Amino acid sequence: MSPLVSTNRKISAGRITHIESKIVTSISMANDNPFRRTGNTTTEDGRQRYQAESRAKILLQALYRHINLCANVQWLNCPSTRSSRRVLTDRRIYKDRRNQNHAAKALDMITSHKDGGEQPSFDREALSRRLRTRKKSDTPERLMRVQKRLVNVWKSFSKDPEMFSICARSIAFRGAALKETDLVWEAFEKLLNQNFVSILAFAQTRRLDSKDSKTLLLYDGPIPGPIRTGGRGVETLHPHEIVVNLERQHLERRLFENNYQENIGNYKIHPTCQDDPTLRRPSDGECDVCSSDALCDCTYPRYPALFLELIETADGRGAGVRTLAKFTKDTMLGAFIGEILSEDEGLEYDPVYCLKLSAKTSHAVRAVICPKRYGNWARFVNHSCEPSVEFRSRTIGKRIYMMMVALRDIEVFEEITVHYGKRYWRAKQCLCRSRACKDNKKPMPQNESHPILAMTPNNPYRNWELRNERGWAEWERIYRTENC
Repeated sequence: MSPLVSTNRKISAGRITHIESKIVTSISMANDNPFRRTGNTTTEDGRQRYQAESRAKILLQALYRHINLCANVQWLNCPSTRSSRRVLTDRRIYKDRRNQNHAAKALDMITSHKDGGEQPSFDREALSRRLRTRKKSDTPERLMRVQKRLVNVWKSFSKDPEMFSICARSIAFRGAALKETDLVWEAFEKLLNQNFVSILAFAQTRRLDSKDSKTLLLYDGPIPGPIRTGGRGVETLHPHEIVVNLERQHLERRLFENNYQENIGNYKIHPTCQDDPTLRRPSDGECDVCSSDALCDCTYPRYPALFLELIETADGRGAGVRTLAKFTKDTMLGAFIGEILSEDEGLEYDPVYCLKLSAKTSHAVRAVICPKRYGNWARFVNHSCEPSVEFRSRTIGKRIYMMMVALRDIEVFEEITVHYGKRYWRAKQCLCRSRACKDNKKPMPQNESHPILAMTPNNPYRNWELRNERGWAEWERIYRTENC
């Protein structure tokens, strides 16, 4: 039977490789691809740039996924005060340590580089162990090209060792420097700089190397602490308590009615509620996870929320939610979470964010979800007349939820939107500007230009040497004062 198992594994691996190799092809041949295969040089160059940008997005998606994986391995590998069963395998721990070693060697490779055209010394294992067994004559040239790429991206990061080490932990980053074409690498480097603060916040909120950063970075100078925003370190905040401003390279904690909005994982029953109206009843139907008619221990899926990020929209619609991974149609992205109040009290308590809760078997309003103080990422989803997700009542485990479900396939780095309902827009102007927008013909309100430039050299979020508490506080004071 052993040959049969081996053959099945080879077939599975072959299928995975085939699927991954088809990703770029499927993207480039999609209907929205404006370039066609012709003999025209300009059109061909445009098509190649389009494919390079598509490939760079796939690499950036893999980078986020690898950062999350490294953070999980680091957390699960920490010694626990309680006796618990070991979760990680020896191979998983070995892979993580190897990634750390590769990151340290890659950083050492560029810090030892000298400008002026001197021949640098190369480490064949700096990026991949595959180079150790290479016998081709082009290995020095390949390493020279790799080091040049790494030095350039290191300089574009303002020589930030933490940011570089975070990226170097990912095999997608190291593999791109080693194997991708110049066009793909340039597009990838551009995306890395555009998402600088996003990657940094993504790693710090997951506490990646928060305790042993000096050993990993091989850095002799003073190491600043984690970024602070809203009076707290980013590493102490939930990822969905931070709004990333990609245009201004800034992080911010969102205030509402002079209170910071806090993230919670499940409903919070308001003290005015005498009972819990979210509890599952026999008339609420079967569980939408396990199809059980009886009470079960199922919970709504939380994995998609790991790859959802709060961003400041560039067109003046406030905070929004974008994806860091691709989601297929009918995927349950998460639940709309907040404080639970009765219908009358909830509409008065939170007229901005509130959402009515009802079971899937009945249209009767059972409660109102109010996330103005306590909630999750779902309260920041913007409206669109052509939404990508919708609210659906679901029975899961011991409770009922209003789940956000994908109406179609959602691409990576796409902002997810939901329809607020026609009643919401009776006296307001819609700003979504989709093809089906009711206010398409109305002029957009003119927003004043932002007083802070997008790429200022004194931005502490993009400068390792400026990351101190006084620098952050002053930058946030200027940002908040001039942005109001």
